[in-house]
Amino acid sequence: MAQTQSTTRRTEKPIETADAVLLAMKTPGDALVSLNIEATADASYALDVHHDVDSRSAPTDGWFEDEAVYDAADVDDPQDIRDTFYAADAWLRVRVTTPAAAGETADVTIQEAH
Repeated sequence: MAQTQSTTRRTEKPIETADAVLLAMKTPGDALVSLNIEATADASYALDVHHDVDSRSAPTDGWFEDEAVYDAADVDDPQDIRDTFYAADAWLRVRVTTPAAAGETADVTIQEAH
């Protein structure tokens, strides 16, 4: 059976504030996920997850933070983050943990195959 693929993209999201959410999306669960962040400056990010399968909009609390961390000091190119993983969670979000300077932005794309 062929897999279904979906893409969620946000462009030119400000990365100048700690804890700014760049993208939050509901997932079908048990999905192969590709995360791409292309930024205009170095910053650090976290991938948070949530279990609420019944919510139609992104939950405001109860997130499990730092499911994955992309620390600018630990990645080869903190302006160009690429990761692929399996996700079984109902929601994913990408959050800035260490911000860049004022005016800097990032494009964030999450693709899923399930």
